[in-house]
Amino acid sequence: MTACSLAPLLGRLCRNAGQTEIGEFLRHELKDHFGLDPLGLRPDAMAARVIAWWTSVDPV
Repeated sequence: MTACSLAPLLGRLCRNAGQTEIGEFLRHELKDHFGLDPLGLRPDAMAARVIAWWTSVDPV
C-alpha cells in the first residue's frame, strides 16, 4: 500500500465502509493504479483483515 492509497482507505474506514466497498476500492487500486491482477491478491480477504484490525484498535 502506498501513501496515495492510504488516505482514501482511511477515509473509508473512518466512515465505517463495509467489506464490499473496501474490497472494491482495493481491487480497483491493484488493477487500475498498480496494473496488477487482483484475483490472486485476494482484495476481499484483505478488506476483511483491514476492517478487523480497524475495529480492534482502541482509540485514544
